[in-house]
Amino acid sequence: MAPKTPSLDITLVTKNLRALQGALEHSLTIQRTRVQEIVDELVSRGSLSRADADGLLNQLLTSSKDYSQALLQVLDSVTAEARKSIGAGIAPVMATAGKLADSVRQVGKTSGRTSRSSAVAPKAAAKPAAPSAAAPAEPIPGYAGLTVAEIRPRLTGLSPSQLRKVRDLELAGEARKSVLGQIDQLLAARS
Repeated sequence: MAPKTPSLDITLVTKNLRALQGALEHSLTIQRTRVQEIVDELVSRGSLSRADADGLLNQLLTSSKDYSQALLQVLDSVTAEARKSIGAGIAPVMATAGKLADSVRQVGKTSGRTSRSSAVAPKAAAKPAAPSAAAPAEPIPGYAGLTVAEIRPRLTGLSPSQLRKVRDLELAGEARKSVLGQIDQLLAARS
């Protein structure tokens, strides 16, 4: 059997809520103490005997309790359906949000802590990085945590494609002019 789609569940919830609303519109709600006062007044006027009054009150209360229980059961089922529908509708959104948050965290790890990195993060987050065994390693391991003084000597031994990757990392991160300038010089010299 195919699982229900959230839209079908929402339709069912809406239908049940309308039925409950109709039942409530056709019902009468009155406090027990008020009914007791009315019956007692009828007895004191002589319009109703005490035995008949007690029987009437008992019948009204029993009927009212049964009807209230039926309405509460409908409300419970509507609530349960609504929770299932909301849960089913939110699950894909939460999964996507989790993936997006992971992507943003990954961008944050590789981009450093400057204000420029926060401006670049939404673009990078729009394309979630899927980790795979075939993904190429960073040209300079641990690049995101290195200082300019640690990066510059390592650039000279890189190929042009590796230099371009480092340049992309630097642009997506801190965009330090001295690192970008040296990369551009090395690329120009190797062209």
